[in-house]
Amino acid sequence: MPDISITKEQHSRLEQIRSDLETAFVDTYGHVRTTDAVEYLLDTYSPPSERDSPSADAYERIADAEYPALQQIASDVEAVPGSGIEADAMRGKLLSELGAETLAEKLAAVAEEATDGTPDDDTDTGADADPADETSEQSSAQDAGGLLASANRLLDEHDEKWTESDGDTPYEVTLPDGSTKPARTKDDVRQLLFRHY
Repeated sequence: MPDISITKEQHSRLEQIRSDLETAFVDTYGHVRTTDAVEYLLDTYSPPSERDSPSADAYERIADAEYPALQQIASDVEAVPGSGIEADAMRGKLLSELGAETLAEKLAAVAEEATDGTPDDDTDTGADADPADETSEQSSAQDAGGLLASANRLLDEHDEKWTESDGDTPYEVTLPDGSTKPARTKDDVRQLLFRHY
């Protein structure tokens, strides 16, 4: 059987995975070998082309999110202050901590709670719709496009800080201290760049 060489850090991570699998799947007298952990990783691997990347809708929902919704989500995220910072700063920190898809899902859940909790008695026919509302909607769509463009620009501006990897994960990001961190998706790459640069 061919051998593979791994770094000390990769060995530690593999050992942690082996230990986690043993805790989750093995009773008192069982044991998970390192080769079993490698087999588990190969079995659960998803090629990048099969993974869902954050949609434009996710970024649009994030761009449209208002302070109370962001604050409600931040209250459950230890690394993000729930007050004392502006909405855009809170939005950026939440995006960095949770990723676009998760943040968009949480915002959708908050919006659904608000809708379920507030009966809609208005029967607005649109006859006296406020033109300012239309302007606000157009602005929100532009903000979403801008957020998506800015997230993609992050990859271009720091293209020397991340590379495609031949290792277990498709991408690798070089951190300010010179160490590297693996990333499974480009969204993970964006999060690491946003957090460290």
